[in-house]
Amino acid sequence: MNPTKAALEAAVLDLTDAQIVDALRKVDAAVRAAYKDREAYAWPREAQRTLLDALARRLAGGRTPAS
Repeated sequence: MNPTKAALEAAVLDLTDAQIVDALRKVDAAVRAAYKDREAYAWPREAQRTLLDALARRLAGGRTPAS
């Protein structure tokens, strides 16, 4: 395996759930607002899981409309 690819994969795999969630919340205002609403409605860890589950679906299926 290419050393730069291995280093990047290792760095990403070392990220915590909280770090991933924080990074995604900083990227997009809609994500930030929806996360805040979800966090107020459910437990904070549930908001993290919802975001991470959506990210996993997005990565697995490519970009598609949410409807």
